Amino acid sequence: MVLVPVLLMLVVLGGAAFNSKVANHVGYALPGERGLPYRIHYNGRDYRSDVTCAAARWCEDDRNPEQRARPYCASRAELDLAKGHSGTRLVKIDEVFTLFGPSHPIFTAGALPSGETATAVIVETAADCYLTYAPMGSP
Repeated sequence: MVLVPVLLMLVVLGGAAFNSKVANHVGYALPGERGLPYRIHYNGRDYRSDVTCAAARWCEDDRNPEQRARPYCASRAELDLAKGHSGTRLVKIDEVFTLFGPSHPIFTAGALPSGETATAVIVETAADCYLTYAPMGSP
C-alpha cells in the first residue's frame, strides 16, 4: 500500500524536474537543443543570459524583434572578435548540470586572479557554439 503513494510522488517529482520553470529557477539544463537555463550559478554569483531559458515558451514570447533576430550562440571565432583579438584562451571553471544529458562546461576568457569575480562566463552549448552569461545584481 505504501508503494503506490511513493511511486506517484516520484512520477510527480520527475515531471516537475523536466519543467522549464524549475530548470530556470534552480539553474540546470534540460536535455536537447536550447535546454540551457537563463540563470546559472557560479562561485556565489548568479549569471544571466537573455538568449536562452531552458526552452520555455514565455522566454520566446517576451523577446522583442531585435532579440529574436540575434543568433542563439556564437562560434569560437565570434567570441574572439567580441573580445577584440584572436586566440582568446578559455579556462574551464565549472559545469552546468544537465538532466539526463552531458554537462555543459563553463569558461572564463583567461584565468581569473584568486578571489576575483568573473565579469562574464561562457557556456559551451554544443561544438563551436557558446553563450555568454553576465552577472546579475550588484557585487
